[in-house]
Amino acid sequence: MTKYLQRVLALVLATASFSLLAEDQSPVDVWESSIRPQFFKGVEIREGNSVIELSAPYRAEDAAIVPITIHSKVPQSPDLYIRNIWLVIDQNPQPMSGVFHLTPDMPKADLAMRVRVNAYTNIRAIAELSNGEYHMSTKFVKAQGGCSAPAQGDLKAALKRRGKMRLRLIPDKEDPQLEVAQFMISHPNLTGLQLDQRTRAIIPPNYVRKVRFTLNGKEIMTAETGISISQDPSFRFFLTSLKPGDRIEVEVESSENERWVRTYEVDDKGKVKAVAT
Repeated sequence: MTKYLQRVLALVLATASFSLLAEDQSPVDVWESSIRPQFFKGVEIREGNSVIELSAPYRAEDAAIVPITIHSKVPQSPDLYIRNIWLVIDQNPQPMSGVFHLTPDMPKADLAMRVRVNAYTNIRAIAELSNGEYHMSTKFVKAQGGCSAPAQGDLKAALKRRGKMRLRLIPDKEDPQLEVAQFMISHPNLTGLQLDQRTRAIIPPNYVRKVRFTLNGKEIMTAETGISISQDPSFRFFLTSLKPGDRIEVEVESSENERWVRTYEVDDKGKVKAVAT
């Protein structure tokens, strides 16, 4: 048995034991013992939903595609804005699930995506304000096995179409000055914990590690992500209403150093279409 497989089996066995413990809280306080000292040592973090609020299902229907939303209570402006959001899933093999670098050019710091949850766990969204304050919102989610669940559909076909992107704009129902951008890229986002259903061998990890969005050449948001993001990563975020001719460029990098770039242009009907670059 290889050392890599031994590590994988140890993670799976440890995860399986979590479900036997208390159901109303994460069984091991890895946040205080490991995650916080590693990523937020010496940082004062205020807990509550006054600046940022995380929404997630208490019991997930599918641990491999758990929908979460992050709602900001602070409008993005040059004077005060959320500049970073960390997404942490305490009991996942890779707890630091994503870091989102935001700018005041986004009207709202709201985000939505789908994640994998490997065991009953706390999920945390930590926001860093431009004034240096840190705020954290936490939800407990009951789900298990999301990181080792097989890829959906035919894996060979999923690998073949990786890098294909889709972007659409949806007018915001509450504010006509805003639009919701919905982005998706085809990619199996392999975790390194999944088995090949035919050979029963571990499939090596291969996942989207960075997505960068620019509007007319100016950076809007960059997402640094890992294995906790679900297959076919999808991100929803807000933009100020665009005008014909505006261009959104998306750059995506994978853990295998693959790179895909796509440019979209807004037409006279407010729709986006891919253009040659």
